[in-house]
Amino acid sequence: MEQTVASSQITTAHDWREARGRQLASAARIRAYSGGHRFSVPSATGAGSYVVDLIAKSCTCPDHELRGAKCKHQHAVEFTIVWEQSVGADGSVTQTVAVRRKTYPQDWPAYNAAQAVEKERVEVLLRGLCDGIVEPVQKIGRPRIPLRDAVFAAVHKVYTTMSGRRAQSDARACLERGLVAWAPHYNSVFRTLESPAVTLILRALVEESALPLREVERDFSQDSTGFSTVVYDRWFDEKHGKMRADHPWVKLHALTGNKTNVIAWAMVSDSGDCPLLVPALEHTAKWFQIDAVACDKAYLARYNVEAICAVGAVPYIPFKENSTGAGPENWRRMWSQFMLDRPKFLDHYHRRSNVESTFWMVKSKFGGSVRSKLPVAQANEVYAKLVCHNLAVLVSAMHELGVEPTFWRTAPLAEGLS
Repeated sequence: MEQTVASSQITTAHDWREARGRQLASAARIRAYSGGHRFSVPSATGAGSYVVDLIAKSCTCPDHELRGAKCKHQHAVEFTIVWEQSVGADGSVTQTVAVRRKTYPQDWPAYNAAQAVEKERVEVLLRGLCDGIVEPVQKIGRPRIPLRDAVFAAVHKVYTTMSGRRAQSDARACLERGLVAWAPHYNSVFRTLESPAVTLILRALVEESALPLREVERDFSQDSTGFSTVVYDRWFDEKHGKMRADHPWVKLHALTGNKTNVIAWAMVSDSGDCPLLVPALEHTAKWFQIDAVACDKAYLARYNVEAICAVGAVPYIPFKENSTGAGPENWRRMWSQFMLDRPKFLDHYHRRSNVESTFWMVKSKFGGSVRSKLPVAQANEVYAKLVCHNLAVLVSAMHELGVEPTFWRTAPLAEGLS
């Protein structure tokens, strides 16, 4: 029975790559090297190209190197050869077979309903999220803007994707609806984003906004991505006699759910990917039941495998070419599954693509760059984007899964920041 399931998985993956290869052959320009058995196939994303060798039955793409089976680039070369040989004297193609790409069902009524009311629902959820912020005690000076309202205005500005000045009308609209007691001036919003103390608050809001889905999410993936900035630096290098430029960017590490694309843990840091998986798992395991964790090869380390198993989850991290099966028990177990049951392993591993989808959702909706210029404000702006994303995910879950979000059940924000 298990062998039959594995065969069906291989067939499904083969059909999908064959369809992608057909599309690639019809849209891309595939060039043959001298000798006639090696071809240059452009990447489907437009970033570079790969070399396909028909005699060696190989391709230089990561998919073929990982699976050892035929990839879409090899299918594209085969379709190109067939089509070239089946062109008649009048230039007509005698063999054209359309293969429909596999699609997934979508609950369109629920999706449409969620999208139609998302903005007003997000504002209400954001108000409930900010209610958990403990107001600092003020003994002297003029009355300050409530911290809850300041954080609400900062996150709401990021949600609107507008500048601070143009977002003032939305802030006043929230004041009229009773969502805030004070509509902060845009300079106050800027100062809020520039505050290091707000960083801890926003990180806590990201994690708290994911907790309503802890009964739904048990399969996670981790990866990192970058957000560009508006800061540029150019200088003349006297030593080498030429102009140099620098464009800083903000690096985000995130642990996301594979079912709803909610972000359960996030950190803005220039650190490498591999060491941050352990703190992400330890923190997320306090609130979520983690059954499986998928990561790419950048996270392949024995201590990461041990950390995943320590929280009761199954690791799915592909091995590198120079990896061996020697090591601790959990490492050997993952090695055995990778070598002996490759289709099942890759089926779980490729769920990691959901973390890429999550990053795309955040950037396409709230922008792939940050407006702020100071490093602290840039990090806070990224965290605000993640809060907005999680709240939008909650709105979809309310319509599709019947989730009723309630915040701050486990601990107040003050305890979470301690």
